[in-house]
Amino acid sequence: MKQKLHFPIFNALVGSIFGALIGYYIFRPGISVLVGLITGLVLGAGAELLFSHLNAEHWLYRRRVLLFVLLEIPLAMLIFGPYAYVYTNSLPNHHSICCETPLDYGAAEYEKIHIQTADGLMLSGWYVPPQEITGAVIVLLHGAHGDRTGTAWHARQFIQAGYGVLLYDQRALGESDGEVVAMGWVEGPDLLAVLDGLESHPEVDSTKIGIVGLSGGGHIALNAAHLAPERFHAMWLDGIQAQQIADFPQAENLGEKFATVINAMILKMAQVHFRRSAPPSFVEILPEFNHIKMVIIAGGLDDFESRVSQKYAAIVGPNAEIWHIDNAWHVGGPVVVPEEYSQRMLDFFEIAFSR
Repeated sequence: MKQKLHFPIFNALVGSIFGALIGYYIFRPGISVLVGLITGLVLGAGAELLFSHLNAEHWLYRRRVLLFVLLEIPLAMLIFGPYAYVYTNSLPNHHSICCETPLDYGAAEYEKIHIQTADGLMLSGWYVPPQEITGAVIVLLHGAHGDRTGTAWHARQFIQAGYGVLLYDQRALGESDGEVVAMGWVEGPDLLAVLDGLESHPEVDSTKIGIVGLSGGGHIALNAAHLAPERFHAMWLDGIQAQQIADFPQAENLGEKFATVINAMILKMAQVHFRRSAPPSFVEILPEFNHIKMVIIAGGLDDFESRVSQKYAAIVGPNAEIWHIDNAWHVGGPVVVPEEYSQRMLDFFEIAFSR
């Protein structure tokens, strides 16, 4: 009986190691180790039961450890790990937006807004009407897993310059409805609903609505523009990365090739979890937007982001500009070059709206 416990215990240790590796990527190492340990123990006990009818000297029984570990390695790395990553990153993060409003950003007035999406969810946000710049409003899209306060710095720049701004919590985040954060895959139509609500204000000029998308917010902006390109005129996209494997830079070493394989499996698991196909790659989307004024900002200290933006630079039209901020990490421009960043952003929209 004691010998029968050797493999389940060993497999529990193997499972805990895999759990630790998966936990590292989904930022829940403790829980992942525990789940891996229990899973390994159960699978090990199941294997002992499966092979219990075999003689202890049978070649299959003696090699059960090797066979199971060889099976568990690809399952953990290519199936369970990627799915766990997608699942944990799709969980909602509902919370109240407390202790600041656009009045803290310099606005003289603001309005709380609630916008209904095409599938019946309610998005919550703030709207500040334009003051000095007639009809011009900038929609601010925060990064993944954030909320509207993640665009506070950008909102201050526009409000102080006289623009209107609209900030909102994306679905399943902040005070907005929803139970799944979908990596920007389904949030594009939400932005179109936001534009519908914004254009209903009589003081807003629909040709002077600009978009600022930070990180995942930039992904949402591009996916929305792919659905209705005629509705977009000027887009400031800071920190967009890859939506499909086609967007990845050419792998330069074995480690990058392995990372590409893992990311391909993450995309496949996302399609399983979201029950839908992924949107087109950005290398497919970006050439469609020759009419849209666009700036794509990349942090030079983020090697992947920098190399991806170089790939985009080769395919965008003449209306697009790529700005590499050499000493910045992902969306770090306002930290390292705040004055230059603010001035270039304001100048961009001023020129875009004066066409």
